[in-house]
Amino acid sequence: MTTFPVYYVVHGLTVSYFTRKITAHLDHLRAPWWLDPSIGANPKARALGWNGGIPVITTPAGEMIWDSTAVLLHLDAHHPGRTILPEDPVVRFLAFVLDDFSDEWLYRHAVGTRWLYEENVVSGSWDISREGSLEIATDIESLRRLVTEAMTACLPRLGVTPHNIQAWVNESLVPWQATLASHVAAHGYLFGNRPSLADFALFGGNAAHFINDPWCRRLTERVAPPIIPYTHRMMRPGPDQLGEWFSDATIPDSLIAVLAEAGRHYLPWVASATVDGAATVALGNGVVAEVSSTNFLNQARGIMLARYVEARSPELDAILERAGILSHFADHVDQATSVPTPAPLPRPSDNQPYPAG
Repeated sequence: MTTFPVYYVVHGLTVSYFTRKITAHLDHLRAPWWLDPSIGANPKARALGWNGGIPVITTPAGEMIWDSTAVLLHLDAHHPGRTILPEDPVVRFLAFVLDDFSDEWLYRHAVGTRWLYEENVVSGSWDISREGSLEIATDIESLRRLVTEAMTACLPRLGVTPHNIQAWVNESLVPWQATLASHVAAHGYLFGNRPSLADFALFGGNAAHFINDPWCRRLTERVAPPIIPYTHRMMRPGPDQLGEWFSDATIPDSLIAVLAEAGRHYLPWVASATVDGAATVALGNGVVAEVSSTNFLNQARGIMLARYVEARSPELDAILERAGILSHFADHVDQATSVPTPAPLPRPSDNQPYPAG
């Protein structure tokens, strides 16, 4: 009798930001998995307290877990030989900074461009509905309307509107992608010769949106072409992915530029919004976005600041100061909560960075 390996089951979508973050990590771990297409109708997970933010992962033991960063840290704790957390505590903290930036900021550009540029709307609604029809039994056009209306309805809560989407692209997305492209073209990955937690976070957005959706793919090819091979490299993980990490003493100027870019819009906004409940993002040329915080974001910010308190050193503060972002952490340590342990099954009651419509 043939014995088949035991698989992880990923309940999500091929064109989902956070699904691709997790499936890339499973590939990195050489862990067998298969996709169970889902747009959120998962009664078994909901009975366990899941509130709908895909994906959900069923482990080989039959346990359901969710929340992308928590899942990656949980898996990493059980696969130390292929860790995605740099050894140097300074560099490790920077990986958490960029993971947080991707999860809490870049998805706004990803969702906004998918549902506010018609070419992407057509492509995205078909991609999602074809997979979603395995879960929801209705005709494809009805499902496309449902998906499009639900996702379009969430955009104002992200601060992304038809009026300001081009500013989000020109003033935030393009500078970010160009800066990231310059760094990975020279160094391969964010923190050396192997992918980190932050690389998987950025891969999710790139693979599902920025090199996938047609309008975004052409933009990336034009303004940040090294993002394409960077993403492809992580789609085909090889033995070269276990090289050396940077140390705090070897961080290149191109990585400082990446951190500084995270500090142009996101870090000032999150530092204010998690105190005041909302904050204005000045996108340039008089265009602004008023974006509210959420319970999910407030919790993530408290954990991020707790990681800063835990990792703080003169070396870390010097690097944050070089990038111009020290104050966004050092001035807010009173908001720090605690660093969660990665060992328990991750099942947070709130795991949606934004509420879908």
